[in-house]
Amino acid sequence: MSVAFAREPSWAPRLFPPAARAPRAVQTARMLLDPQGYARSLRRRFGPVFSLRTYPYRGALVCAAGAAANRAVLTDHARFTGGDAAALLAPAVGAGSLICTPPPLHRGHRKLLLPPFHGARIACWRERVRELVRSGLPGLLTGDGVAVRPWAQRLTLDIILRVVFGVQVPARATAFRHALDAFVATGNLAVLFLPNPLQCDLGPLSPGGRFRRLRAAVRDLTREEIAARRAAPDRARRDDVLSLLLDARDEHGAGLDDAQLLDELTGLVLAGYETTATTIAWTLHLLAHHPAARDDLIADLDAGSDRLLKATVSESGRLRPAVHHAMRTAAHDTELGGHPVPRHAFVAALFSLTHLDPELWPRPDAFRPERHLGAAPVPYSLTPFGGGLRRCIGVSLAQLETETVLREILAVAVPEPAGPPETARLVSVTMIPAQGGRVRLRARRSHPAA
Repeated sequence: MSVAFAREPSWAPRLFPPAARAPRAVQTARMLLDPQGYARSLRRRFGPVFSLRTYPYRGALVCAAGAAANRAVLTDHARFTGGDAAALLAPAVGAGSLICTPPPLHRGHRKLLLPPFHGARIACWRERVRELVRSGLPGLLTGDGVAVRPWAQRLTLDIILRVVFGVQVPARATAFRHALDAFVATGNLAVLFLPNPLQCDLGPLSPGGRFRRLRAAVRDLTREEIAARRAAPDRARRDDVLSLLLDARDEHGAGLDDAQLLDELTGLVLAGYETTATTIAWTLHLLAHHPAARDDLIADLDAGSDRLLKATVSESGRLRPAVHHAMRTAAHDTELGGHPVPRHAFVAALFSLTHLDPELWPRPDAFRPERHLGAAPVPYSLTPFGGGLRRCIGVSLAQLETETVLREILAVAVPEPAGPPETARLVSVTMIPAQGGRVRLRARRSHPAA
């Protein structure tokens, strides 16, 4: 058991915000099967701060589901700290990943990792991303109903292999692809939510055993890539993230050792791979089911504008954010929204629910990209990538990928429904379309030259 889980306080109603009385297993199932709907029912009952009694927490997960509470959890680092809160993900990404790094180490690691994701660098990758999108389009433009998320997962993985790892040898890319596909599969990552005894390695057929073997395959490939890149004579001329990180130095001249690089790269891959693919799937699925918004976007893109494109991505991230919540832990006994929060309790900024607050977003269930064309929203009412010092480091790359996919697809095809609108399911902290975001892409009769 991790240190964070060992210190977690046990459930006691007087120590936590209010919670439903349903058994822990029932609350867990309801959150996994209907993350926004179930949490919404609790917010209506208890207000913007409440507790969820779900696995794997032995106490309760304190949930912030309003702009003020969301902001407090994401920015009040003296009361709500990161690092320990990501203990659930540590077996997957590595304890040394930026995702799991506690303060004050987090700030220094973040400074080392940020330069490759600056705007100028991202702009240099634009054409590379466009090439990969275009090469992958035939697998999506079949004319039949197709689940977008698996296609987008293959695409975002190829982008990560080229842009983050700089993998150029096809055989290496294939080996990485197979290993990562198996490791991040829904059934494998679900192990993180099992009770601790079931996470143990009880043999190759046990969930915990399979998880460890798949993780080892990914990490072995990553170690080999780090070693090969350190020895590469052309490293200084390369612009992939791995090459840049090998030469990164802090103010004391120290860089990242191989163990740190291994965890950081694993975190970048898992965070960027799943969330970006899910964002692409949700956006195309929503456009397919909202033809007026879809046609307005196509017309705007044909006119050479990206105004509605950015608004559409923002609205997709509001209505169906890929990441369900951001985790912190209480540094000491404190309060949130007038309710007690005990020391070491896990606290979630539940922005997937804050995004549906009717006081912040009129007609919150409607898909209306135009709502993002006016004044800026209330601070911390729209945080699909988190906020504060621990905001997702790869936001610029994720936005570039999503916008490029939409541009390329909408230039040649029109997304239409391939079934009813899909509900969301929760896998780890990712909120995915239940059927993969199925759409049918109808070829446009005439469209601008690509």
